[in-house]
Amino acid sequence: MRPVPNKLLLWIAFFFVIPACTILFYDDGAARFVAIVCLLGIVLVCLGDFFLSRSLLKAVDLEVPELIRGTKGRTTTFYLDFSLTGSDLEWVRYGLNAAPFFRFESDPIGRISPLKAGRKTRAAVEIIPLQRGGFSLDVLFLETRSQLGLWLMRRRFDLAVELRVYPDLTLERKRLASLFLMRGQDGTHIVRQVGKGRDFEQLREYQPGDDYVDIDWKATARRGIPVTRTYQIEKTQEVYVVVDHSRLSAREIRVPIKENQGGDWLYEEQSSGGDYLVTTQLEKFLHCSLILASVAERQGDHFGFVSFADNVSRFIRGRNGKEHYNLVRDALYTLEPEPVAPDFEQLMIALRQRLTRRALLIMLVDLSDPLTAEQFFEALPLINRQHLVLVNMVKPEHAYPLFSGRVDPETISEVYEELGGHFQWQEIRETRNKLHHLGVELSTPDHAELCTEAVTQYLNVKSRQLI
Repeated sequence: MRPVPNKLLLWIAFFFVIPACTILFYDDGAARFVAIVCLLGIVLVCLGDFFLSRSLLKAVDLEVPELIRGTKGRTTTFYLDFSLTGSDLEWVRYGLNAAPFFRFESDPIGRISPLKAGRKTRAAVEIIPLQRGGFSLDVLFLETRSQLGLWLMRRRFDLAVELRVYPDLTLERKRLASLFLMRGQDGTHIVRQVGKGRDFEQLREYQPGDDYVDIDWKATARRGIPVTRTYQIEKTQEVYVVVDHSRLSAREIRVPIKENQGGDWLYEEQSSGGDYLVTTQLEKFLHCSLILASVAERQGDHFGFVSFADNVSRFIRGRNGKEHYNLVRDALYTLEPEPVAPDFEQLMIALRQRLTRRALLIMLVDLSDPLTAEQFFEALPLINRQHLVLVNMVKPEHAYPLFSGRVDPETISEVYEELGGHFQWQEIRETRNKLHHLGVELSTPDHAELCTEAVTQYLNVKSRQLI
């Protein structure tokens, strides 16, 4: 409990204490005795008020949730439950420690008037998280007036509240609204099935046109007539998103302020003013991962998540359902870029050992660096024969061919910038051709189209039964 002088005490000090001290030091007559008595009386009254009021807030109990879930840039509401076992308090003020990673929707200092004994009083707190990740609320302060009003009595509550801030997917969901409105197969079109399925269904007699590969030779020998295996198309498939959070995932994505759509808090976290809002490539990777998890859940597939840098940091086996989606979300919301080079060989070995069933692997990596791309190309044969691999990365800002007709350079620096972008585009093109020879497609959409491109690839693979 800590006392703080109230306004009444400050006025008393101004009108009585200061004059009394002046008389005490400069007057040798009877007025000096009166000044001493006045000062002693004020001190005794202040001490008495303090000792009578020091237990006022000790009777207050506080209940707060242990876990708060919120979304970056969106209002998050939680409640504080106060209960009082002593006498009623005329008013109580409370305030949370204002950390830099969130701001309050309204006044950060709340007031309860009155706080009655024997009854629980609930106060709502609205905050807006400004950064994705895991945080904590550590301290809450209470304040009330003393019995005589000379002091403001304050008490500190040590909290252990975990605040989980997840990425905001509002913009991506709007862009993919048609996919999220789908129910089962309603509204879909008939697409030619390239695959024939791999789930064994039954044995039957050979019919003209059956593939010789599907003949079961042991059953043919037992029955004395050709017998063919038939398969059914898998309704549930495994989809894994592999996210690279090594040094290249920290590559900045700049968006002009005039192009930023209102309410898109994705770009507010690391912005430093000027004409651009800035985020990182990893933020887009995480948004894409959660969107794919939602789409896979609606399609009835098993969704898994893998993240890696110089080793595999998180591996979540493919499952389905709302609880599994929450598990994936809790696994990725704290991911941050690490200043290390990616180890693709360790990643491929881990995937080969842990994934025994053929799956679709959607890799979100940055292959704009030629050395990194070469290492990825060398490690890829460990898994590309067993699994279907799709690679996606955000196209670098200036990675376009010369004379593409985008914007004509006006200065020498812009000419060199466009030339450097052409060389980068050429390197990415060579990497795409190398991967194509291994049966792996590399897609380089703009940052705004990354989620749409990845979801389109996934739905195309599923409709054509390529897994």
